[in-house]
Amino acid sequence: MLCIAKRYKLVLLIAVFTALLNLNSFAQKKSKVLIKNSDQLEFHRNAIPPVNVFWGHVYIIHDNIKMYCDSVNQYESENRIEAFGKVHIINADTVHIYGDYLNYNGNTKLAEMRKNVKLKNKSVTISTQFLDFDMNQNMGYYYNGGQIIDSTNILTSDIGRYYTREDLLFFKDSVKVISNDYILYSDTLKYNTVSKTAFILGPTNIVGKKETLYSEDGWYNTETNISQFFKNTTLNSKAYQIKGDSIYLNRNEELAKIYNNVEMRDTVNDLIIKGNFVETFKNQEEALVTDSALFIQISGLDSLYLHADTLHFNKDSLGFDRIKAFHHVKIFRTDLQAKCDSLVYTTQDSTFRLFKDPILWAQENQMVADTIKLETQNNALKYIRFRGSSFITSKQDSNLYNQIKGKNMLGHVKDNKLFKLDIDGNGETLYYPKDNGIIMGMNVAKSSDITILMKDNKIDQIIFIKKPDGHMYPLFEVKKEMLFLKDFKWMEDYQPKTKEDIFNWEEHVPITSQMILKK
Repeated sequence: MLCIAKRYKLVLLIAVFTALLNLNSFAQKKSKVLIKNSDQLEFHRNAIPPVNVFWGHVYIIHDNIKMYCDSVNQYESENRIEAFGKVHIINADTVHIYGDYLNYNGNTKLAEMRKNVKLKNKSVTISTQFLDFDMNQNMGYYYNGGQIIDSTNILTSDIGRYYTREDLLFFKDSVKVISNDYILYSDTLKYNTVSKTAFILGPTNIVGKKETLYSEDGWYNTETNISQFFKNTTLNSKAYQIKGDSIYLNRNEELAKIYNNVEMRDTVNDLIIKGNFVETFKNQEEALVTDSALFIQISGLDSLYLHADTLHFNKDSLGFDRIKAFHHVKIFRTDLQAKCDSLVYTTQDSTFRLFKDPILWAQENQMVADTIKLETQNNALKYIRFRGSSFITSKQDSNLYNQIKGKNMLGHVKDNKLFKLDIDGNGETLYYPKDNGIIMGMNVAKSSDITILMKDNKIDQIIFIKKPDGHMYPLFEVKKEMLFLKDFKWMEDYQPKTKEDIFNWEEHVPITSQMILKK
């Protein structure tokens, strides 16, 4: 019984295998290429392989494919034809292929079209000398150079594939797209013929009338002029360069949005802008920078770094660049640091204007006023203007501070050092002169207008323009309440000591005279 069961299973397996072979043979059975019309016919049975020759108004069909030509060689044993002269293939009623020579295999449904080839589908025309078209996949490809023209673009490449059913074109090697506004050069490109969108799949340069763009990944809608790029993207013009992890462009509105690791370089004025989000409006020549916004003014080995919550760039009425910084503004340069709530810088006069509780640190001096102006020339500081409640402080000893106070002040700078200070209105000074490094006493003086000469970051001479009211006190006569001018504050904790400190905005308590006197 066991042997009979095994023999029965073996017979059953053979039957199933034979049925599968027959099913596969049926599935592989191919329809014949049929010659439906011609003016003349010849049979060459002795040829190897045998061939039927038709010429004159030849009409051929294969499944839903129609073909026309001047003459055709039919190889029935191979289910293959060779067509010559004014060859025309119609596939799925929308795809038309033209050429001088066709080799068509009915078993594989592969059409090899040669010489003066054109493929037309909807609004797309492909021109090449070598085109293979797979009727099963509705896909044509060339490999020896081709040109594609649609309603908006002209495209050339060495290698191309066209999926007519999906309306997709793939291009490889020496890809070039020509439109009215730009020329695109790429290594690898995908193009949707319906949406008119080009997908960048490799190194690509887009050359416009005013700017060029390089990227290795992204898309560009050639009809709407909207694009977005994601890898190693750089936008260049004569005046600036922009880099970012992701760049969105709307050329119609001349709008750009750049995300993450953004860097903008003004190559004319030696300025750099960084942040994690930048929005630019080229029509108005505006830019908005947020998220770790950073402005860098390049000056040899000692550049100026400025950070704020928001940076806004535009042109003034005369066409000069203007930069506005809002909230939590800090500046660092080796010889100068600053803090304020808002700031304006213009290239017209190369001046920084600091507003709302500004503080400036330079040459061991702390300087405050209602507003402060830093006037530069050739990226070097020339004048510092203090307007309203001006107060300059420097630390002389542990609890002794040189102090200069007035309504308005003008600081003169040479070689980035403050060498002269003009006090205009309500001038007061409190300082500790030294002799051979020893403090001689405390000098207190008042005069409406005072000029102070600085040397080695210290007060060297005081010139009273009008008759002063002053006195020199020996240190043993100085009482605690005499140590400070009114409104004294020491705010060293706010001072950025490195360029990284400009991103630190911790709140500190200013040191007042009362706090020092209580020690």
